[in-house]
Amino acid sequence: MKNFFKNIFNKEKKEIEKVTAEPLTENQILEILGDAISDVGYWSWWTTNLPKVIQIEFGGTQLYLPPSNNSQPPNTQIAIQFRNPKSISFITREELKIDNKNWFDDLHNDKMEPPTCSHGEFTFTDQTLMAQIFNDAKTINTIHGYSPKNSLFQTEKYKLVFWAGDYGLAVSSEEIRLLTKDGDIELDQIPSVHSQWWTYWRKYWDLINTKNALPKDYACEVTIPIKND
Repeated sequence: MKNFFKNIFNKEKKEIEKVTAEPLTENQILEILGDAISDVGYWSWWTTNLPKVIQIEFGGTQLYLPPSNNSQPPNTQIAIQFRNPKSISFITREELKIDNKNWFDDLHNDKMEPPTCSHGEFTFTDQTLMAQIFNDAKTINTIHGYSPKNSLFQTEKYKLVFWAGDYGLAVSSEEIRLLTKDGDIELDQIPSVHSQWWTYWRKYWDLINTKNALPKDYACEVTIPIKND
């Protein structure tokens, strides 16, 4: 589990600037989404219905998705569908033992502990970082389309490349769709939903260890504010 000590004043200012800047480009929104997922989030699941779609799911995100009742923390799960995918590859940092070569099947079948996303190594937009991840990968298992090292990969409209510990994914597609337990969420809603999470986070820590403390929340617990003594 990650344990991040943040200069929260600078962090909050940065998030507010992201939300209030007008207009935000699609790439800027995707960068906000990537940061909200990878700061303390984890890769929880994936599934496919090829050649139509691959769905990647993450938990522990910094996106405020209201709980169904007040006895539970907000839902932090978000699914990203890459529709009409052009390239899908599972990658690893190290050569794997024979009994671990199909780790992605274990993740799909809930037989593997969800790996924590590697902050700073998770991107929808940074082509330089994508190339670095590909170069660092010891194995690239392409299950659909062409290798992510093919120059075509960088020309596709939507891409996601990331590490989650020693495991990772590279995917490109013509279209993306975001889903939560309550249904679709539009990409242009992400800056607001991310900003709302920081408002909720401040309240969480203001009330912790009081009689009005909010239900325990993984993402809040590992995003610890600096105390100025």
